[in-house]
Amino acid sequence: MATLNYSSLNMNVGKLKVIRDSAMELAESKVSSAKSSFLQSFEEHEVTREIEGGAGSANSSGTLGGYANLFSFIGFENGDKPTEIVKNLINKIRLVNRSYRKVVSDATIISFEVSVPSISDFENATPVPWAKGTSWLIGIERGISGFGYFISRMGLGRSGGGAQSDTKIRQAVYSPTKYFSKMYNDFIKKIGKA
Repeated sequence: MATLNYSSLNMNVGKLKVIRDSAMELAESKVSSAKSSFLQSFEEHEVTREIEGGAGSANSSGTLGGYANLFSFIGFENGDKPTEIVKNLINKIRLVNRSYRKVVSDATIISFEVSVPSISDFENATPVPWAKGTSWLIGIERGISGFGYFISRMGLGRSGGGAQSDTKIRQAVYSPTKYFSKMYNDFIKKIGKA
């Protein structure tokens, strides 16, 4: 919920509407700016860029020690655009046209609701293709199993960039990295201070 403080005035209903409309305009601007920053952070993150690079991308995020790439390892279908669902959810963030007024001491506080998908919404929208109930978006940070069994080879598997072996072929493990939750929490802090 975004909160904006205004000095208290002995105002009539007309003045209150003008102040509320001004507060709404300011809140919309702040939410829009915070949302744009959130989307930009997601789009520019090395993990996002690597996934968007598809089966031919390099492991620029370092999560796989330079071997293969996240698109192929996670097992997306060739031609998939898995980051689009995340961007669509970010773009659904909006200021709700509802306000609450509270007078505290010598100030009038006008608060607005902001509709934001929860972390669970993002998690549920980003399943690992071969492990329903597991989110690749969250797995980037917590870890994704099976890297020791992954063979990187163009033209192989659903992604066209590799597939899982029946036997372990290396001791290497996936290296978790900070990703979506930090961006999400930064956005929540920004709109909370609006």
